[in-house]
Amino acid sequence: MGHRVVTGVQQPRPIQLILPLVLLVILLAAVWAESQDYYKLLGVSREAMTREIRQAFKKLALTMHPDKTPGDPSAHEKFLQVNRAYEVLKDEDLRKKYDKYGEKGLDEQQQGGRYESWNYYRYDFGIYDDDDEIITLDSGDFGDYPLD
Repeated sequence: MGHRVVTGVQQPRPIQLILPLVLLVILLAAVWAESQDYYKLLGVSREAMTREIRQAFKKLALTMHPDKTPGDPSAHEKFLQVNRAYEVLKDEDLRKKYDKYGEKGLDEQQQGGRYESWNYYRYDFGIYDDDDEIITLDSGDFGDYPLD
């Protein structure tokens, strides 16, 4: 018996194999660009003092400012990233949040903004909101009562 040759079955072309890999690399690069390490962006260590952070930012600002690089279409975005890193790392409270939670912690702070005691329990006790036997309070419950 001889070998049978199957015809009609199309073999994948190299481009069909490479294209998904290229798309994956692009996706990973986009995710990485979204969440860059602020310390690496400024070129300082995690132990850097505020003065070192300010000096690093000033050096970068002089070279990366969009006015200094008019031929680079991404210069504005790069400068904004460096500026954001500086704004966070120079502020002691923001820096602590960034060190502990990363950019996600900063995003939540911007959404929530100020501290409210009920906000601490918002995610943990929401399961009781539908229960008539348990009363949950929020900031709106205290707005109409005068302080004595």
